Amino acid sequence: MDREQIFKKLGAIGRAALTVNLENSHSGNLALKWKDESGREVLAITATGAQKGELTPDKICFPTLTETNYGYFKASTETDIHAQILQLPGVTASMHGHTKTAMVISLDDAPHPKQNPRPAIVPVDPLGIRYLGEVPVDWFKVQSGSPEMTANIPRRLASHPVCMIQEHGAFARGASLEEALFYLAVLEHSGQTIFYADILKAELDSARKQAAELRPRLLRALPDYSVDQDSRCDFRDEPDTIEMFLQTGFRIFESGYSPFHTGSLSLRGAATMLYLPKASLPHDLAGPMLEVPLVSGPGDAEPAELETHRTLYRQTPFKALAHCYLAEAQAQALALAPEPGGKLARILPIDTEGGFLYPAIPVLPADPDPAELCRALLDYRIAIVNFGGVWAAAEQAVGEALRHVSSLKDICWYRIMARLRGLDVSALEPKRAKSW
Repeated sequence: MDREQIFKKLGAIGRAALTVNLENSHSGNLALKWKDESGREVLAITATGAQKGELTPDKICFPTLTETNYGYFKASTETDIHAQILQLPGVTASMHGHTKTAMVISLDDAPHPKQNPRPAIVPVDPLGIRYLGEVPVDWFKVQSGSPEMTANIPRRLASHPVCMIQEHGAFARGASLEEALFYLAVLEHSGQTIFYADILKAELDSARKQAAELRPRLLRALPDYSVDQDSRCDFRDEPDTIEMFLQTGFRIFESGYSPFHTGSLSLRGAATMLYLPKASLPHDLAGPMLEVPLVSGPGDAEPAELETHRTLYRQTPFKALAHCYLAEAQAQALALAPEPGGKLARILPIDTEGGFLYPAIPVLPADPDPAELCRALLDYRIAIVNFGGVWAAAEQAVGEALRHVSSLKDICWYRIMARLRGLDVSALEPKRAKSW
């Protein structure tokens, strides 16, 4: 990787982080371990106060990893912290982000000085459960670039992919800048889920107990994060199809329908399907575009996500599928009381458009039987799976499936905000929808 490639990568990651509010115009910093032209190991790191969405080459500094040189005087005030993180085994990139909702839920009003560690963030969403586990939280008297932070943060990241600094934000590490961004995005998604679930008065202790029981299954079902196949495209001879998938992926990412490089999209063909295992795509940060058989071969060990797409196509007439992770939907699922008589739990829209399009949205229990998910999609076109994201189905195109996801986000958001205002949400639900 040369300096031009480094600049492009940092620019793409910075724009992506700004787009989904993981940074404000000037906050945070990005760092990458790199060997310069002389073979010396250095950091490529953003300058202090650099606008992450508008990076120019002069805003990238190249200080050494282990000694002070000219680059330190222009680089981020947290350069020493990044230099220590990048010396951890297997780590080549790090990010500091202002994950706003995650920071809010980590706050407490204990008197200063605070004792460390503070209570950890314990996710109640499938992505956070799988990829983060518990997120350590610490407080520091000096919150920016202090020796205490330099000593403590790398120790946290030696055993966790991301850690939180109370009142300041998060640090993440990865084998690539994409992986560091991925962990920050998942952390913010987990923070949003907890925040919304708390507004809805969900039983978070019970949810965390269930999450602990589900974690072994999620570890098997969701793959480790990797960028190894991100440049792969099996249907380059279909530029219109590629453009359709990219437009859908951009919208999923930018509108917060699923965190960076999560979720999946597929389009059914005669004997194969076109499949994106990383549906949430920022501009300039690719994900794999695969063409795979509709039926797995004997002895194939395929990812669980891919097999779910195949199962849904095998048992339904749908032509397109979308799977996303909405924090608002997971929070709603956690807050729902069980329906009497074993009936399927449902969310009822309180907004006019949502109620017109979807009189009710089904909520399935964790790890549902595939036939149950098929029935729910045939009846409703969209379904929430507790601890399993949101599935949407369409008769024609992935854009149609995306519309279902988009509408569901609004439906859930209106219900959450009505509850935040202290309104009786059940009184706002249309009577006809309760018996639909």
